[in-house]
Amino acid sequence: MNRFFVHIFSFTIALFAVVSVIYFGKNIILNYYAKPLQDSLQRTISLQNDLESGKIILFGSSELVLYPNQKFLPQNYFNNVLNLPLRAQGKEGQQTFVIMAQLAACDNDIVRENARVVVLLSPSWFTGSNDNGLTMPKFLEYMYSGMMNKLYFQSEADNKYKILVSDYVKKNITLIKEPNFIYKYSLDTLEDEYLDNEIKKNIIQAFDNKDINPQMVTYTNPMLDYNALKNEAKKVEMPSSNNGYGINNEYYAKYIEPSIQKENFPFSIVVPQKLNENQEYQDFLVLLDFLKSYKIKPLFVMQDLHPYVFVNNRETANKLVLNIKSKVLEHGFEYLDMWSYKKEDYQMGSMTDIVHIGELGWVKVNQKIIEYFMKKEEKK
Repeated sequence: MNRFFVHIFSFTIALFAVVSVIYFGKNIILNYYAKPLQDSLQRTISLQNDLESGKIILFGSSELVLYPNQKFLPQNYFNNVLNLPLRAQGKEGQQTFVIMAQLAACDNDIVRENARVVVLLSPSWFTGSNDNGLTMPKFLEYMYSGMMNKLYFQSEADNKYKILVSDYVKKNITLIKEPNFIYKYSLDTLEDEYLDNEIKKNIIQAFDNKDINPQMVTYTNPMLDYNALKNEAKKVEMPSSNNGYGINNEYYAKYIEPSIQKENFPFSIVVPQKLNENQEYQDFLVLLDFLKSYKIKPLFVMQDLHPYVFVNNRETANKLVLNIKSKVLEHGFEYLDMWSYKKEDYQMGSMTDIVHIGELGWVKVNQKIIEYFMKKEEKK
């Protein structure tokens, strides 16, 4: 019996020593086990904290970064002018699959209860060469090692979404130079290594400085005069004096004039004939399916392709956009339709070039965000 207690006492001391080393020597262990995870885990935790707190998060692509000095760009206008917190998540190349993957990595009950998500859809994702879906370099940019570790070892998302990500990586593994274990092995393989995974999970949690009680974000409707803001937007828009399309001078001179001279103007919209062969559309349906568990239904914004420039095959593109719109509405989500089904629908200044939102367009986006999410806050 005494020997038994000696073993128990020895085990307790050893356990205490291990816990002490983990707690007091976290940096040493992290440097040994997962040095590359330090920064990427912190970025991942930041996104999860914002989702849990109810901060409005705007997922998009190049429109969020290409013209960073736009006054009404949401991250500028909300944070700097209105003093209302908003996070812009993304830059060029981000598309629906990797948006789903990031949300799945951060998924838990608190996120599903509080998250306020806006997704800016670009028609160019579903047309031309981009309909093949997300590229691997862009996947790696957003699903870096910290995000992948959180998806596999901490996320509460349904396994079907994790498997989709795992299958995507497996299919494109040859495009990753010297992949580490989180990319090299499939989800099935990682799950089979139960003991090893529990150790990884505990180590990751030891360095996960996540705020377990994030301060909740509440919003008050600023009650803006949107007609006045639209007039202001027209005044601060980039100059468009060398063309009659409302396209900023620099872009028009660099991209449109040469096409006119080569008689390659106006442009055509290339739309895949079959939706089941449009990978981006299929990824979009997965994102819709994932978001159906969110208590606060997301807002989708369909952007435009300049109707005076993208003229050919626009009727076919109209059908695609209407299909996308119908899928969003079928899920009960909110939708802002900025697509011009014909030229007469377009208001000059809504775009600053031929694919990106202008100051006037951003006022409309901001108005929709405020009226949708902040009205709901007032009713609580």
